[in-house]
Amino acid sequence: MITARTRVYGLIGHPVRHSLSPAMYNELFDRYGIDAVYLAFDVPPARAERVADAIRTLDLVGVNLTVPFKEQVLPQLDDMTVAAEEAGAVNVVIHNGGALRGYNTDGEGLIRYLELQGLSLGGLRAVVLGAGGAGRAVASALLERGAASVAILNRTLSRAVVARGALERRFGHHELSALPLRPETFAQAAAGAHLVVNCTSGDGARAVSALDPAVLSPGATWVDINYWMPDPPQQAACAALGLHFHTGLGMLVHQASLAFELFTGHPVEVPVLEAIIRERG
Repeated sequence: MITARTRVYGLIGHPVRHSLSPAMYNELFDRYGIDAVYLAFDVPPARAERVADAIRTLDLVGVNLTVPFKEQVLPQLDDMTVAAEEAGAVNVVIHNGGALRGYNTDGEGLIRYLELQGLSLGGLRAVVLGAGGAGRAVASALLERGAASVAILNRTLSRAVVARGALERRFGHHELSALPLRPETFAQAAAGAHLVVNCTSGDGARAVSALDPAVLSPGATWVDINYWMPDPPQQAACAALGLHFHTGLGMLVHQASLAFELFTGHPVEVPVLEAIIRERG
C-alpha cells in the first residue's frame, strides 16, 4: 500500500515508456517488504538543467538516468565515483539530504554478464560503437579487465576523440583508437576482433546495419545494449556467420542488481531479476 511515508525512486529519460525497470524494481520492493515505489518519468530533453533540482525538490531517494540525461546532469551533481568520471556519465543518482552522488554501472553490468557467458576478457580486442556515456563506461570496464585494445567508433568523430582522450589518462599504456563510424573504418578496426559492443542510441541503427561482421574473429561476440529493439541490427548476420549475439537484457539485469543495492543496501541475485523479466517483462 502506498502511503505518505512511501519512498519514491524512478527512471528519468526520454523515451522511457519501453523500460522494464518499473516492473523489476517494484517487484523487488514487494518481495523484500520495502515501502517504496519506482516510477518512469519521461522528461523532455530541453529540461535537462532541471533534472537535479527535481530530484531534490521531490525528495526522490534514488534514480536511474538514461538518454539524454546521463551526461547532461554531471554539472549539477555534488559528487561522483571514479567510474562515473571516466565514463563522463552517470546512470544512477543517490539523493541524501540534498546532496546528489552519481554512479555509473553500465560498464560493470556488461562485464559481469560477459564473464558469466564464459568470455575471457584478458587480452581480447574489442570494438565499441558509440562514444556516449555507455560507450565510454564499457570501454573503461573492458580496459580495467585487461582488454588488449579498444577501438571507439562514433558517427561524430570528435566525440570518439574526446572519449579516447579521457581514457588515455588512466589507460595510456593500452592500444586505444578513435575512428568515425563507417563501414571502411569498422572493417579496419574490427579485423580479427573478439568483441563488438553496440552502444549507439536507437537512431544509430542505420549506421550499424551498414557494417560487415564477417571481418571479426571466428566465434566472436556481438552485444547490442539496446535491449528493447525487436530486431537489433546485425543479429541475423551474426547468426548466419556463427557469431555469438547478445541483446542488452543480460546487461540490464546486472545493472539493476547493482543499482538496487545502491538504492536500498539490499543485495539481489541476478536470477531473481531474470525471473521477474520473464514473468512481467
